[in-house]
Amino acid sequence: MLDFKKNISIARFFAYILLAVIGMIFFISGCIFLIDPYHIWRKKALGGINAIRLEVPHFSQKGAALLNSVLHTPEVLILGSSRVRRGFNETLATRLYGAKVQVTGIDALSLSAAKDLFFTISKKTHLKKLYLEVNYMTSNDCKASDDAQTGEKNRAYQFYQFYQFSPRDAAMQSVETLRVNLFGLRGFDKYVDQQGRYHDDPSGAASRAKNMEKEEINYNGFFQETASHCKYNPGNAADIQDLTDIFKLAQANNTEVVLLLLPAATTWQARIRKAGLASTIAQWNINVSQLAMQFHATLLDYEQRNDFPATAQAMPLFWDDTHFSNRIGDHLLADMLIR
Repeated sequence: MLDFKKNISIARFFAYILLAVIGMIFFISGCIFLIDPYHIWRKKALGGINAIRLEVPHFSQKGAALLNSVLHTPEVLILGSSRVRRGFNETLATRLYGAKVQVTGIDALSLSAAKDLFFTISKKTHLKKLYLEVNYMTSNDCKASDDAQTGEKNRAYQFYQFYQFSPRDAAMQSVETLRVNLFGLRGFDKYVDQQGRYHDDPSGAASRAKNMEKEEINYNGFFQETASHCKYNPGNAADIQDLTDIFKLAQANNTEVVLLLLPAATTWQARIRKAGLASTIAQWNINVSQLAMQFHATLLDYEQRNDFPATAQAMPLFWDDTHFSNRIGDHLLADMLIR
């Protein structure tokens, strides 16, 4: 009889542990849903707990983009690298275009990865229009030669990358989102405000000027690493194939495609000239433009534009060598609409 009671007590003990774990899972899930750190479940801020949003962590960016497209079924997709994410205000774009616009910017998004992401989103929703950033530096011609060994071309790896949506990352992002909304921003936080505007450095221009030398070293190393993989072949067959696949799927789905060459700071353009890449990039852009014409697509070239009008926004034109601010992005959104 004593052994029977003992067994019951042990079973009850483990049942309590199981219930506690289940309760904790539901509690954490509820907090993530309430705080909505990836701006997926709702498009309006909830009180003072998520008015300011931090950037989505790299490993959750594709998963968040796909879930966003499923829940909100965009009519217009602006797809590209972190330059798209930081430069274009999704709230403003939706208002200007009179349609649901999804701005998706994935860190260093390659052309082949952009194709895969467009194909996946197209299965979930019908897109009326696709704005796609094209950039020689993220093309197949500048892809590291050991990509196959690292798994980038492996289907299992692609599935993992596209559908990874880590609960751990979501929980940590929720905590960080709650922290900045309750206790304020730190000097190095990169965030999006309640109006959808991206901010790189809350401490302002003085801090950026102070860190200019450090940023110069970082960007010089970043450029050298990227350029070292480039093969100086503007007619790369893989680039042509990826774009052709995108155009064909778009035509089959009756999706209008507009390619974007986005602006970069003069310092970045100087690095390109110094590396001897200027003529290769110019020819690559021409090849892309000619291919787009064959499929009746449009290419908008803003790459070396510097005639952007002054605005009342207290932010620089560029946050760094490659990332333009909403001062430029807002102007581009309006221009893209009428082109």
